[in-house]
Amino acid sequence: MKIELELQLLEDTEMSADDFLALYLISKRGFDLLKKLNLNPNWEQLQTEGYLKLGETIEDHIIQQDFIDLFTSNFDSMFAELISTYPMKVSTSRGIRILHAKDPNVKANEKAKKRYKRIVKNNLHIHKSIMKALNIQLSVDKHNLSYLQNLETWLNNHTWEKYQDIDINDRTQSEATRITRRL
Repeated sequence: MKIELELQLLEDTEMSADDFLALYLISKRGFDLLKKLNLNPNWEQLQTEGYLKLGETIEDHIIQQDFIDLFTSNFDSMFAELISTYPMKVSTSRGIRILHAKDPNVKANEKAKKRYKRIVKNNLHIHKSIMKALNIQLSVDKHNLSYLQNLETWLNNHTWEKYQDIDINDRTQSEATRITRRL
């Protein structure tokens, strides 16, 4: 059996490798392999997080939908959420600039949709990470949205990655005074 671990998934869910492997093996009914691997998952935490319902034995444990959703999701609904969150138009000094079409299924959004599908690969945790970064970007740049990129450009350039590690509550960086010199 080949099992691939995606480190970003472990970071996003704050799950240990042992927790992930145990859940994965239970979901694939690999109980013999689970016993051989000598894993030390935190069963109570996994149940609290909603990934698992504990049974009397390992064979009786039930994987919950929250764990399954980490791997499979409805791509169309994820893209529709991106379209509804990303501003459709912005005001500039010259007028209004359109960033994408309103309907996620129209031909004008086709290239962006294909690009997003290549990026997300139907993984809900990647989509959630991108949406979180987009919301941070929109709150950071809320007074300066006229410079927001077209949706296709935003996706191609992976612009959300610039906002993934920003804490919007930390004002020390933005409130620092600018040091200038007079010549």
